Order: sequence, then C-alpha cells, then structure tokens
Amino acid sequence: MSSCSVNQLHTKTRLPSACVLGPSEFGLLMERSSDAALLAALDGRILYVNRSFEEMTGYGREEAVGRTPALLKSGQQSHDFYQSLWNTLRAGRQFTGVLVNRRRTGELFHEEKSIWPLVNAQGGVTHFVSTGRDVSRRVASMQRLVHAATHDSLTELPNRALFMDRLEQALRHAKRSGERLLVALLDVDQFKTVNDSLGHQTGDALLRGIAVRLRQSVREEDTVARLGGDEFALLLPGVLNPGSAKGILAKIIESFTAPIAVEHFVLRSSVSLGGCFWSGPPWEQEVLLELADQALYRVKRSGGNGFLLQGPTPDGLVGDFERKHMFGLGKNRATSVI
Repeated sequence: MSSCSVNQLHTKTRLPSACVLGPSEFGLLMERSSDAALLAALDGRILYVNRSFEEMTGYGREEAVGRTPALLKSGQQSHDFYQSLWNTLRAGRQFTGVLVNRRRTGELFHEEKSIWPLVNAQGGVTHFVSTGRDVSRRVASMQRLVHAATHDSLTELPNRALFMDRLEQALRHAKRSGERLLVALLDVDQFKTVNDSLGHQTGDALLRGIAVRLRQSVREEDTVARLGGDEFALLLPGVLNPGSAKGILAKIIESFTAPIAVEHFVLRSSVSLGGCFWSGPPWEQEVLLELADQALYRVKRSGGNGFLLQGPTPDGLVGDFERKHMFGLGKNRATSVI
C-alpha cells in the first residue's frame, strides 16, 4: 500500500491572536498521546517530538529536533507527491494519508498520518502539526487478503481472476498502442497418471515445479497463471510477430526436456501448448482464449508434447501458423518417473 492520498479539507485550526504555541505548550498537550506527534516551524524544522514518535521511529528527541521530517523518507513517495503535500499545507489545508516511512534502523513501516497547519487570528500559518500511527500490521493483513484473492495457493502464481484482469488491461493497451501479444494455454501431459500412481502430494509438488519452470522460461513482465488443475495460462505482451511467438512456445516445450526433481522422485514431464497471436483485430479476451483452447485440444489429441499457434491470416481469417512441434521423446515423451 505504497500509494498515498491527499484529502484537502477546508478546515483551519485557528489560534487566538494572543496565543503563542511553542514546543513546551505543545509538549503538555501531546506528551502522553499514543499517536506519534511532532511540531514543526514554517521552514519544516522539527521543534518537538513526543515519546510515541521516539518509540515508533527510533529517533530520540535530541536527534530529531532541528532536522526536518525528511529524516523518515523512504524513497517510496515521489517528488511530486511531497510537492503536493506542501502546497496543501501552505494553502492552510489538512493532509491525511498513509506513507511508507523508514525507521532509524532502516526498516520500512506504514504510517497513517495527519498533518495540518496552525493558523492565527490574522489567517497566518504559524506552525505545522503532525500526528501518526504505525499501521504496518493492518496494511500487511490487507495485502495478504488481496494476495490470497488473486493468487493460486499451491503455486503462488496469479489465479484465473487476476489473469483475466491482466489480459483485459493488456488488450486495452495493445489496441491503443498497436502492440501485439501472445496468449497461450498449457496442460501437463498425462498428469492424471502421476496423481493415480504416485499420489496427489507428488502431483501437487510436480505442479509447483512446473510453475517454477514456466516462470524461468519467460520474461519478468510476462504473466504465468494457474487456471486450475494442471491447466496454466501465459500472457506475453510485446511479441513482435508469429515467428517470435513460435520461438517462445518452442522454447517452453524444450525446457521440459530436462527432468523435474519432485520430493523422492525425478520426473520427466512434457506439456501441450495452444497459443493465439493477437495483432490488431477487434477480438475480445474470450475469443483469444477460445482459439488458444482449440489449439491446445488439437495438440493433446495428437499425442501432446508440442504446440500449435493460431492467429489472423492476411485474409482476416484464423489459421495455423505452425503444426505441432515434437521434440523426439518418442513413447516416453509423456510424464514418467526416471
């Protein structure tokens, strides 16, 4: 939760004209507060911090006074963000948001913070007041919930919902930019044999190994997802042409010629791939997946351990770019124990 929001509240904290709020007066108000509090001068110099600030940040009062709140900067917020924050305060309005800050030890933490200007009877800003609390556990809990809702618990890959969301975003971007992309579906050949002969625990371990192998076969910006069972999906934006798409699919097939160590076994597992190359026609994501699924079905029906790529032909129809490509494992090309 590294993004921050600025709520510009048109409320001003006014002080009587005869009142001068200094560090001592502020300390009487905030010393026993459970929120971390500081008082800053107009130039941002810290005049006072309370005990909760010391405990939360690790900076003692002597270390903090005379410096600016920038001592807590983590680098997670942009220059423009801080510019907007200061513009808000100097206009006499309040800032609220969640910042990623850094303790004296270097540890990052999330702080729910409010900052507001103190304004005298003449409308002039005299000081800035900041209060905050550590909400790192709450943020971490929210992040875990989001991760659980969008990722497969067995492989830690994106799940179907997240894959569909990324595919929709990729298509919108591709339609604007003219970028091409590759969508592929993958099944593990004879996966049921592993479950039936070696048990579901071994089958699950094999799926985790296949997930790792797939991530190693594509780029960081590509998406590898587990849709369920032994079915995986791949989304590769920026693929230039059908030749590049075929090369990628062939590389993935070839990567499975090396065995996978699974618990007490070493398994040689082949896969079947069906791909669809998108280069501009106004197709929706369901059409791309249907074409990829048709290609995958034809590969599996032909014995597996290969790929088939479909996509637009010059006359606007859908055709085969490449027939199933085999890698010579013969009768042992399906999943087997070494």
